[in-house]
Amino acid sequence: MINRFDQGQMYEATLHACVVAVQEGFPHLAIREILDPPHHWFDAALARQIVMHLMVRQHDWPKRRVVETEDRSREAINRALRTIDERLITPRFETHYRSMAERSHALLALRLTESEAA
Repeated sequence: MINRFDQGQMYEATLHACVVAVQEGFPHLAIREILDPPHHWFDAALARQIVMHLMVRQHDWPKRRVVETEDRSREAINRALRTIDERLITPRFETHYRSMAERSHALLALRLTESEAA
């Protein structure tokens, strides 16, 4: 059960929804590969950047919270945001990103609804 008033639980639920949505968009990657991309796996690194972008831009988590919780540098998070912002200029990527964003919102809503019903 998720307590909507517990920021830690809400952060974890949001992160989980974003990672699952991105993994569905990159079905050849395992969740662990998205969370901790192997060296030189550029698709896994891009997937992780998309997760960080979803957390900040779509789910409104403060960058500082993402930096602290994910144990990443501020520069790494800012680089992820810039990279995805630049990629969103291309229509094909933007369409794919929007589908992952919508899916992350739907997964989070479903998880919260299930939690309230329990």
